[in-house]
Amino acid sequence: MYMALSRQNSTLKVILTHDVDWPPSGPGIEHILARKERFDEKLISKVVKEGHNPYYNIPDLMEIEEKYGVKSTFFFRPKYDDGTSIGAYKEIMKDLVKNRWEISVHINDARTLNSIKTEKNAVENITGRTIHGSRVHYLNIKLDKLSLIEEAGLRYDSSITFNKKAIDIKNTGYFKVGKLVAFPITIMGAYLFTYMNITEERIIEVINKAVNIAIGRGFMTILWHDSSLKMRGGRVYPSILEFLTSKDNVEIVRGIDAYNHVTRRIKS
Repeated sequence: MYMALSRQNSTLKVILTHDVDWPPSGPGIEHILARKERFDEKLISKVVKEGHNPYYNIPDLMEIEEKYGVKSTFFFRPKYDDGTSIGAYKEIMKDLVKNRWEISVHINDARTLNSIKTEKNAVENITGRTIHGSRVHYLNIKLDKLSLIEEAGLRYDSSITFNKKAIDIKNTGYFKVGKLVAFPITIMGAYLFTYMNITEERIIEVINKAVNIAIGRGFMTILWHDSSLKMRGGRVYPSILEFLTSKDNVEIVRGIDAYNHVTRRIKS
């Protein structure tokens, strides 16, 4: 059952998330060079001369977030497009778990209960911990299929966006499908630079607008892909954290923290 919920609160909890869409080796030099306008010339030179992969930025994200005293949620795919298993990320995932970042599953195939369970188990086998959250790759799931995610034993999901082209109040707060808590994506970096056509110079302005819209709803969710951190636009991530952590009415949380806050409120 789909149930829309809003939440009045003077403090906004910003759920900070990253999708890990590529294996550690990245998409390959040809892919990167075909999109070289997304990067500065110095970085492209490093790609050509040293084989540098600018898409792998998990350690950089950890360093940035440590600087601002925040933790986030990373969504890992159990298998990548080139056949690489999630096991390739085992060591960095250990570091994430050890230092209290959250790991969740980035589901490749959400069409059946069995496929969701299989992918959840694959991530759990690597981390040695129960996975509580999910996001479907390419957000490829309909509202009426979210019940499958609940049946698979996941507690929360963040795969839904009701509007890709604007900061929309419908993409704030949370809603429930049975016992599953769903957090719509309020801001996705990729959408800022495509559907919304926002320049780097205006990103903080847009983040501020989102905060002001979401404040009465209690939650907003940010998706910033790890692969975008060194791209034009994506590289402003540190400035976003600087802005958010400067606001007295904003708290940055992981997905599981937001879920626990919601369930405590419901029980009370």
